[in-house]
Amino acid sequence: MNRDNKFLKRQYLINLFPVIFSVLGGTINALIDSIFVSIFLGEDGLAAVNVCMPIYLVICTFGSLIAAGASVMSSQATGEDNMERAAQCYHTAFTLEVILGVVFTAAGCLLCSPISAMLSQNGSLEHYVYIYSFITMTGILPIILSYLPMYYLQMEGKMKHITVTMVLLIFLDTLLDWVLMYIFNMGIYGAALASLFSVLVACIYSFIAMETGYSNYHLKLIKFKVCDIAQIMRYGSPSALGNFIDAAKLLALNALFLHLGGASVVAVWAVINSLSELAISITSGIPQAAAPMVGAYYTARENSGLSILMKLQIKYGMLLAAAFGIILTAMYNPLEMIFSVSERLLIPLACLAVYVLFDLITSVFITFFQSTGKVLLSNVLVVLRKFIFPLGTATVILFVGGYTWLFLPIGSILTVFVGMLVVTAVWYFKRNSEHPLSKILLLDDYLEREKKVIDFSIKPYDENICHASEQIVDFCVQNKMSIRQTMKLELAIEELLTVIVRNNKGIRSVDLRAFALEDIMGLRIRCAGHRYNPFEPNPDSDEDDMMGITIMSKLAKDVSFTYSLGINVINIAFDYNVNVPAAK
Repeated sequence: MNRDNKFLKRQYLINLFPVIFSVLGGTINALIDSIFVSIFLGEDGLAAVNVCMPIYLVICTFGSLIAAGASVMSSQATGEDNMERAAQCYHTAFTLEVILGVVFTAAGCLLCSPISAMLSQNGSLEHYVYIYSFITMTGILPIILSYLPMYYLQMEGKMKHITVTMVLLIFLDTLLDWVLMYIFNMGIYGAALASLFSVLVACIYSFIAMETGYSNYHLKLIKFKVCDIAQIMRYGSPSALGNFIDAAKLLALNALFLHLGGASVVAVWAVINSLSELAISITSGIPQAAAPMVGAYYTARENSGLSILMKLQIKYGMLLAAAFGIILTAMYNPLEMIFSVSERLLIPLACLAVYVLFDLITSVFITFFQSTGKVLLSNVLVVLRKFIFPLGTATVILFVGGYTWLFLPIGSILTVFVGMLVVTAVWYFKRNSEHPLSKILLLDDYLEREKKVIDFSIKPYDENICHASEQIVDFCVQNKMSIRQTMKLELAIEELLTVIVRNNKGIRSVDLRAFALEDIMGLRIRCAGHRYNPFEPNPDSDEDDMMGITIMSKLAKDVSFTYSLGINVINIAFDYNVNVPAAK
């Protein structure tokens, strides 16, 4: 018996495109504004929007820090079937984001003038930069808050609401850009106001979506827990560090290009940077679609599921990244006209296309290590990916007089190579510990090596259920279970799967794990479909079915049910005594 990828593949693909769309929404405002401003105000306006980008990235740093950290903690709590703990992390994150949003809005508005002067280097762009920056800073609270429901709507499996939120955001921003800039002739004022209002409306809708229907995360502010703040910061640090370093890197590159070539060079860089922000929907969306499942599977120690999730991310990520690169490069001529730049974009866009392919690989591993608690390693990879190699490579190329845009692919390739060396070094130094880690993914595979668990998948048909029940005997013998213990496990598989399949017609594949751990043994079942708890009284269920479930519940030491990520998770555990005569 083996675990296949059918169940996880389906769940991952359900998440993938809404999450990509949600990440796109985080960067699309700046891209839309760049297009409208470049047409309406020319290269100076385009350069000003790009110069303001570090401000937006710093604001996003705090939104992603709190939302990502809390969601990692919630997903890990979900893997431990502790939904009360998962909800508590959500409430703490919400309260913390509100407090920071109010404080930073006040500070940002007061300091806007000196910040704008610094970003524009007191040049001709200062007026545009001040206007765009000030309006952005008045919207810090909704920008920060908008991250939280995006992460948690995914945790709840409410992918349609994520899509609606992003459609609303993009539609409103585009419409208001056109109305305010062209009809009311508000120029860069209009672009900034359009972004602010669209984010505000999308944020309000997403929180309403969190409260509608079944939800594990209804807001209850009294559940704020101060002692969780440090943990939230720790788990969210890779996401926040990435945004912060992006801001620092962009600030340094903007200053470098502005000093060397003026506004026209910055305008070309603004195009490349805007399109690289668009690529973030792939490089960040691919791992974010899997991150909550990774956190839950990690705390449940289901390494086979984690391995499948990593393969799915690499497979679909490379396909999407390659498609993005091909389309981007083919559109170099229209993009030159859209952004109103005089320089040719073919070679810069080809460099960006190669960069995205390798950057995706590093991004997948960063998010994976963040979700599996290896935060320091994740942060090291973030620094390599976001700062050391891109900025270092750009500096070297500029000093030796090479082609500037080669810093993108060369930096990303070096990041992958050195990053894998760092991961290998971690594995090497842990190889002689009590629980050595697996190569590449650095997982504790003790349970698999000692054959204390077995993971397998079945299609939910009666004959498959019976076959799975029979095949589990080998696992029971291997772990010295008695005949009585073996029969309990067989009966649990048959009863639970039969009832679940009959009452949840949307199931196409079921993942199962049998375990024998210290003094307990049991079964974990994961399936999709609508929310269905077999242990809850249900008037629509067959009386004979419920009788079997009732008997199983009385025989069990513990039963539990959670519904998160659009997945039903059923756990049943029995006493496990290896001193009892084993089955043969």
